[in-house]
Amino acid sequence: MTGSSEPQNTFVPEMLFSVPIWLRTVVDHERINENLRTQIAALETGGSSIKRSNVGGWHSAADLHFNEDFAEIRRIIGTACAQCAESLGFDFNGHHLKFAEMWANRNGPGDYNRAHIHPNAFLSGAYYVTLPPGAGDIEFYDPVRERAMQALPLKSRTLLNSQSVEYECEEGSLVIFPAWLQHAVGANNSSSDRISISFNMFVEKTSSEKPAAS
Repeated sequence: MTGSSEPQNTFVPEMLFSVPIWLRTVVDHERINENLRTQIAALETGGSSIKRSNVGGWHSAADLHFNEDFAEIRRIIGTACAQCAESLGFDFNGHHLKFAEMWANRNGPGDYNRAHIHPNAFLSGAYYVTLPPGAGDIEFYDPVRERAMQALPLKSRTLLNSQSVEYECEEGSLVIFPAWLQHAVGANNSSSDRISISFNMFVEKTSSEKPAAS
């Protein structure tokens, strides 16, 4: 017999083509969320809901990155996304990240979001303003669709064999992921609202042209 003499139970696979997901708790989120709840309630009173992946609930217009009432959370999200891009080796020489969209969601009891992706974006994510227990987790799906053709007998689910993974977030959680990664949000099984802010970031080429003299 040739090869390593290590015991078989130490035969650990190398992980190739991994999917990065970033999760952090925003500092001072209690104060931030109190203000956001007020601003989102005012938006809902004065604006109609749009329809995307949401089934039930309320979905604001996707232009909150232009609204100065949301400047603080926009800055926090933008800084975090830049750090995510940096960890991927993103070359900021000649290119930068820019908000494509930012919007608020309110999902009441029974509301949920269908599985979907975010086209024409680089990074997407969600920040949780209100998240009562049982209000539904964000779920990510294996992007290698061909693996769904092979159902294996499993003793238990692990990160190596699962075709989907649920993330249990909390109020103040900021989760960021590649925009192409399919995801959904489970039904709100609580008696209160789940409130979040979602966003898309895209890559823009930095102009090297000098402004014309006035």
